[in-house]
Amino acid sequence: MLALNRKRHSSINDETVNKREKKNPTEGINDYENSDNETNSDRDTYFRTLVGNFFIVGFEGTTVTKEISILISKYHVSSIILSGKNFINASQAKSLIQELQTVAKRSGYKYPLIFVIDEEGGMLNSLFDGDYVTQFPGAMSMGAAGITELAYKVYRAMAKELKSIGFSMCLGPVLDILKNTSNTFIQQMIGVRAYGYDLESTLKLGEVAAKAFKDENILNCGKHFPGYGSATINSNFELPMIFESAEQLFEFNLVPYIELIKEDLLDSVLVGGCAVPGVNNNDLHACLSPTIVTNMLREKLKFNGVVISECLLLEALDRNFGVVQGCISAFSVGCDLIMLCSNFDIQKQAIMALKSVIEDQLISPTIVNKSLERIQNLQQKLPSWEDVLTTQFLTPDILAYHKLLSKKAYEKSITLIRDAGMPISKYLMAGVENENTILMLTPLISPLYETVDSNGVKTHINSILSHDYGNLNLNYGEDVFIKLGELLSSYKPGYKVFHTSYNSNGLTSFHEELILKSKVILFFCAETTNNLYQVGVSKHVSMLCNSMANKKNSLGRSLGGKKMIIISVASPTDFLYDINLGGSPTGYICTYDYTINALCNLPKILFGDFKATGKIPGFSTHALQNGVAQCSDNKHRKHSWLVEIFSYKRDWENLINLLKNNNYLDYSVKETSLISLKRLLFDTKNHRSFVVRNTSSNTILGISSAWVYSSGDLQVNGKKLNVANLMFLLVDKNKRNISIGNHLYSKTIKYLFEERSCGKIYLGRNFPKFTIVNDLLLNFTEENNKALNFFKSFGCDFSGEIVMQEVKGRSNIKPTNPFTIGVDNSSRISVNTLLAGSMKMDKGDVSVSQEDYQVQEYPLDLKNNSPISGAFSNGSIEFSQNNELSKLHDEFTSRLLNRTLKRQIRYLMRLDDISSWQVAENLVRQLQVVGIMFDICKNPGDILSSHKGKYSGSNSYSSESDLYNNDDVSQLTEFANNSYEVYLELYKDFCSQNDDKQYFDGSGNLDIIVALEPTKRYVVGSLVVFNGKSKFSKFYPCLESLSSEKLMQKNEYACITGHFIDPLYTTLSEVFKLGLICTALMYVKGQYRKCSECFITDIDEKQIRSLQDNGFKTVEKYYNYYSVISEE
Repeated sequence: MLALNRKRHSSINDETVNKREKKNPTEGINDYENSDNETNSDRDTYFRTLVGNFFIVGFEGTTVTKEISILISKYHVSSIILSGKNFINASQAKSLIQELQTVAKRSGYKYPLIFVIDEEGGMLNSLFDGDYVTQFPGAMSMGAAGITELAYKVYRAMAKELKSIGFSMCLGPVLDILKNTSNTFIQQMIGVRAYGYDLESTLKLGEVAAKAFKDENILNCGKHFPGYGSATINSNFELPMIFESAEQLFEFNLVPYIELIKEDLLDSVLVGGCAVPGVNNNDLHACLSPTIVTNMLREKLKFNGVVISECLLLEALDRNFGVVQGCISAFSVGCDLIMLCSNFDIQKQAIMALKSVIEDQLISPTIVNKSLERIQNLQQKLPSWEDVLTTQFLTPDILAYHKLLSKKAYEKSITLIRDAGMPISKYLMAGVENENTILMLTPLISPLYETVDSNGVKTHINSILSHDYGNLNLNYGEDVFIKLGELLSSYKPGYKVFHTSYNSNGLTSFHEELILKSKVILFFCAETTNNLYQVGVSKHVSMLCNSMANKKNSLGRSLGGKKMIIISVASPTDFLYDINLGGSPTGYICTYDYTINALCNLPKILFGDFKATGKIPGFSTHALQNGVAQCSDNKHRKHSWLVEIFSYKRDWENLINLLKNNNYLDYSVKETSLISLKRLLFDTKNHRSFVVRNTSSNTILGISSAWVYSSGDLQVNGKKLNVANLMFLLVDKNKRNISIGNHLYSKTIKYLFEERSCGKIYLGRNFPKFTIVNDLLLNFTEENNKALNFFKSFGCDFSGEIVMQEVKGRSNIKPTNPFTIGVDNSSRISVNTLLAGSMKMDKGDVSVSQEDYQVQEYPLDLKNNSPISGAFSNGSIEFSQNNELSKLHDEFTSRLLNRTLKRQIRYLMRLDDISSWQVAENLVRQLQVVGIMFDICKNPGDILSSHKGKYSGSNSYSSESDLYNNDDVSQLTEFANNSYEVYLELYKDFCSQNDDKQYFDGSGNLDIIVALEPTKRYVVGSLVVFNGKSKFSKFYPCLESLSSEKLMQKNEYACITGHFIDPLYTTLSEVFKLGLICTALMYVKGQYRKCSECFITDIDEKQIRSLQDNGFKTVEKYYNYYSVISEE
């Protein structure tokens, strides 16, 4: 099969069967529109209409369909590209265009639609018609002819015919310069679509073509920027690649664009879909690259016309980013017209997605306005409405002249590269017609462009009539060379012509028999770099030909040598260097295309009746030296991406794949075991994640996650303020450096500041702990260094140890009334219990002395011991109308706003076998000396209020307040760094109604253990212990990637967190901490008997040795906080 890589088609299997019946252009539109879910507000209509200007769309069908009518009437697309799938003949095409223009006029268009066609000549014509469309040669044929005056006449005639049908733009000229290579196995893209292998031919004919179109008032389009001449297909990625550097591109590939732009000959430029790794350092498509579009085309070449993207229904783009994201990206980097050749659903999604991005001003209004201005400048060159609706075909005289022009151009282009074996008449003996046999061996070619008539019958330019060849059982495409066989057989008398096709299966015994019977074998080939089997078949044929030289037939006559002549119907380089294929010289002819207009010249050349004058255009290339043009990094235009809210149903499995692919989860982890992560993502009240995804496959390209601490009634300068953590931002390792992270970050921060009224945002992962692996400041990798620079570009400060930034304004919440709280069903734990090494804590029962069972009120506020207006009943609180606890919540949140954070290294540690663990006896002795006691605390407000009472102006502790410069928060740096959010979250749950409780739900899966000062029973330390079945585990999804799969699936693990020791007990803090941890472990042994592993979070370096002595080992080290994000 011939592959010239010009077909534009969707990477998604479209429904291509359309009804061909004639319809009213607007029939059925209303029903279709009523089913649409989009709003019809004035604002929505304005932006939808605006965005429609930026799209070139195509559709399936030869009549006006509902889909294209909606794209015109509702979405106001400015341009439509028509191709073979839309044509039966010229009359039908003209009628279709006028009907679509009528729909546009009725829809209030100021300018007519721009109708675009890809009509390059040769095999690459979208429209052919025997009466009104002349078949002209393709680009390389015109290059081979080498006559600029002839080329100008051809292109002007082509433009005149297109204009008469109703087209206003032709995607040409092709300005790609082919790379001369001796490696015939490199799979190149452009081939005969280019003018030649040298700059001179391309520049000369490109200028002529562009001028001819302009002179005929048809909009032109130079393509494919930045030059496909050396583009090859990467078989691994199925993505075309251009490997030149920026300097090489400016020295050679871009010269035609430079010259034509200087002369103002280009109305538009089409930027291709190739990757240019030598410029972008990645596999990004050229039309999505700000360096290619903005730096090179706009800034360096100073092009002010319209930039058109390649059709973005590309398989590689669909796989990597999704077509919709590609459309947004293409527009954001400078493409004015985005091409989508089919697929109504994707076209609509892309328009609405770009509308959303423009509405959100993620793309600068200046960029939008400039693109719109350039498109309008193009539209102002269009004919009037009256002219487009009354277009007439050209007269017969003009069309007859065009056919003569075409015949001359084809004759001038055909190239005889090697004349070995010609004329073939010398191999044919007079009077023995039965032995004078010519064999045509042709590849099975599928025509690139065909039409489908009203009966669904496919035809192409070389098609034969079924009634003439009804007895032939032909495969589709096998009829491409039938007409040539007819011409050859009737050219002269005295010989027979056999014709058969070959394919990738090679030669059969039938083929070999025909070769043995033939005198001359005409071996046809087409683009062997894309169809390597043709090379193998050619060698087989050549071997058979040469093997007959000394053999005789049954009558004793010498069979003689068989003469093989190779005819390339595409690239002249297919067998350029195979002079002695199979050991004997072979003739070699190139026609540059396989239309009958080109092939009809072969018989007279083969028989020596016509001298071929065409030459391979500029095969020895000499690049013009224009100096080295430096291409700087783009600083002005960035990609734009559609950022969406994370949807569990849509994105969950893709998120797991993202985490696995980027080493945040082990590949063996099953998604069913990630219960904590599921719980976190389901919390949509406080949690919000955003994703950039491939809209076709739903693959997540990047994700950001944030957690908001609601402030309740807290206000600063009359404005509600919340506090948030930007806890996670990840872009897939294969999709970085293309602004995905920028858009995720910006969208998240905008959401937090504007929609959630956050006064301060911390960059960190203290709470919740989404993940703790791969710490940015502790793992010194190139990727982490890039990530730090990324955050620095947004103003984050990673220097020094202290992270401190105050919110402007002060809280208007006054300190709540101090109070005491009664401890309900407390379970006081003595040191003797620890020493005993066993503990029974079911429903508050502890095997300790009678004294330890006493329920006591311990002072939580030293200034005023007035009780709270409320009573405890079965572990719940009945609130009074004043709701003091709610006010207390507000003040707790105010401390989050005004606290000072210390950036310190923390450790996650794990005890693997709780059942065999025993408390160290020396620790027990130390605790006995101090007289410390431990308790189960059911109200997290006790912990928060204890610190509030001590540091909110207490008279009893005025000296300590003076010691800390009267800053009621700085005392609590340790608490603020590690635990404040933990207790605040628990406190909110404690204050909720019974049915709404998540953590204090009576399941016994979470408890708070406190350390009490022995004399006055003050709370001097605390920690939280929970197991994997507690819903509180959602704040620690990081543990799921660090424990065994079996334990995670059963939730059979425990975790200790939220540990805090009163700063006033600095000298005893390590003893207190270890006592709390050991108490918690004994609690786990008694309460969570199925848990064999226990994690402990946020350990500092001072505690590591003592915990290691008690059986713990370090799992990860990390920072909880990196920086503070402020609203600029």
